[in-house]
Amino acid sequence: MNWYPIELHTHTQHSDGDFTVSELVKAAKQRGFAAIACTDHNTCSGLRELHEAARREQLVGISGIEWTTYWGHMLVLNEQGYTDWRGVRPEDMDGAIAAIHANHGMVGIAHPFALSNPVNTGYHWEFRVSDWDAVDFLEVWSRDYAPSKIQSLRAMELWEQLLNRRCRMTATSGRDWHREDDKPYGHTFVGVEGKLTTESVLHAVHCGRVCLAAGPLLTMQGNAGGKCIQVGDTVCSGEMEIDLQLDSSVLENDWDRTQVLPEEICLVHNRNVILRCPLHEYQQIQVSLPAGWLRADLIGTYYGRTKQCLAFTNPIYIS
Repeated sequence: MNWYPIELHTHTQHSDGDFTVSELVKAAKQRGFAAIACTDHNTCSGLRELHEAARREQLVGISGIEWTTYWGHMLVLNEQGYTDWRGVRPEDMDGAIAAIHANHGMVGIAHPFALSNPVNTGYHWEFRVSDWDAVDFLEVWSRDYAPSKIQSLRAMELWEQLLNRRCRMTATSGRDWHREDDKPYGHTFVGVEGKLTTESVLHAVHCGRVCLAAGPLLTMQGNAGGKCIQVGDTVCSGEMEIDLQLDSSVLENDWDRTQVLPEEICLVHNRNVILRCPLHEYQQIQVSLPAGWLRADLIGTYYGRTKQCLAFTNPIYIS
């Protein structure tokens, strides 16, 4: 499996970004992204230019829009049609998500715990969701310095609570890219076998084949009974061999090696750290696990803050 850096949350001059669409795609190419979505606020007007520019730069371009409302923001990707965001009230979100899915689109909650009134009206997620399994992904990390922000800790807590309720929702990182700057960001990596396309990127997000990194990329796969298990897969409880791989070469110009200092790798089972491992490029571990979920975290110092999560995988699920 190959791992590709992507960005699913961006803005251009078609809403409140500084980029033209072509400038956004060029910036993505220069930074090393393999795929990029254009998600302007409440408009799809830049998408034709997105796909033309992506072809020129040999990137995968993903159609999108950011629903921008008084009760929260939601990323809608690759919808084959249009679900109107206007008039959707907090109690209407389940129906809206169902309509988007009927149009073969995907939905993700953007920056769920961002500051809202009176700073930014509607940034905080206040829609009522009764079927969390219908939400495809959640921005656990958002914007600059994401690993050390209280908003990220709150989003991580929500995500883990949902995982413990047997909800399978993919965690992503959103740059919420409006303009170029020199701030540090987290990144979303998708695991894809075969050709990288819009369909393979979105399939990876849907299936949970996603890892997040604000520095080196940490990936995990398992082996049980001779079967290879990827993040997002389900395995029966019991003995499992875990392979952990650390790659410091990813996005070489997009994180500062003097400020992002890995120290250990932790295995997290149902919100509990069950094993702490030294840093190695590759290591193999034997575990025996009851039902739930298993994730790997890279822990270290992040811009002077110790014991921060620098990277983590989405879970392997255990039945």
